[in-house]
Amino acid sequence: MANILLAWELGGGYGHLAPLRILARQLRAAGHQCVFAVRHLESAGQILEPGLGPVLQAPVRLGNGRNPVQLQLSFASLLHNIGFDDPVGLAARIAAWRELMRASRIERVVADHSPTALIAARSLGLPVNAIGGGFWYPPRTQPFPSFQPWADVPRQQLLANEALVLAALNQALARLGIAPYERLQQIFDGCRCALLTYPELDHYETPRDDPYFGQLDMAYGPAPRWPDGDGPRVIAYLRAHSHLEPLLKALAAAPARVLLRIDELEPERLRPWLRPGFEIASGAVNLRLAAQEGDVFVNYGALGTVSEMLLAGKPGVLWPDTVERWLVARRAGQLGAVLSAPHSGAFDAAAAIRQVLEDSSLRQNAERFAARYRSHDRAAVPEAVVRQLLAY
Repeated sequence: MANILLAWELGGGYGHLAPLRILARQLRAAGHQCVFAVRHLESAGQILEPGLGPVLQAPVRLGNGRNPVQLQLSFASLLHNIGFDDPVGLAARIAAWRELMRASRIERVVADHSPTALIAARSLGLPVNAIGGGFWYPPRTQPFPSFQPWADVPRQQLLANEALVLAALNQALARLGIAPYERLQQIFDGCRCALLTYPELDHYETPRDDPYFGQLDMAYGPAPRWPDGDGPRVIAYLRAHSHLEPLLKALAAAPARVLLRIDELEPERLRPWLRPGFEIASGAVNLRLAAQEGDVFVNYGALGTVSEMLLAGKPGVLWPDTVERWLVARRAGQLGAVLSAPHSGAFDAAAAIRQVLEDSSLRQNAERFAARYRSHDRAAVPEAVVRQLLAY
């Protein structure tokens, strides 16, 4: 049986830790040993049960980069912003990943959004698998696909960005005595990727060979407690970002019962927006049940939430806050199942919520997506993914 590292380097908490937890349970049941290296120990303490294996702090960059780009154009820009612009710091993190793997006697790596861990594992000759949504495992085209498919980004600009990041990476590798890369795409060489999403919701519109397994069933928490009344049910799963106030104002004006789930703000700060039929969930809400019972959703474009709602055939309103979520909104919009804020300019969120409540075509398009995957057994996904992980 193998000693397997489950690595999480970048991104928010639950959407990265929950898949690792589910796969760790499957791996443990098959007799393997698991070690976790995670970005946020606090999140891991909430989500990972102790019996799954030791939990270590992942070697991650603290704070912002020296010169982050504001407009990310491709995966190369993402790498630049998370520390691939600093050869000295990058070399230190690669070295730390290598030592963590050696000290834990790791025989195989399963990575969720962990490019530096992939580089370290490859340098040690370890078998590497990657899991997650499409965004953090781009198609291996050169250059990487643009993050701005709605804009005409020159190919030469994408190549130039990659060349700068590659030069910094090779300086880091040289400090460690590791052979240089010829192209940035080599980060993923030898890595078998299990995409936990659907082709229609893949962030990239470029065909790829990686298999799609669909979304894991990550729902947890109690069933939603909907406000009293007879109107349609809206589940609003939001976060504290720049568009929160206009969204709250729109929800307060909506002719519907609204259940709001938000983590970052105290309920007292939201009370000015509340009304009869508009309530705040006091804790976690089982998202799968909320999707089944609700009529419409409002969200910021999180892949897991959007997938869960569309799998239940529910249309929604999206106001994204990051490039990754803009891409999710774009793909869901191509299905004709959501209304999304434009990339620039005004957005009437109240009108969008009214439209999604009244426009039957949006619901019908969401239901078409749901029907396409109705026979998909999500409970069987962990076993299928683990079979791929251990196939070589």
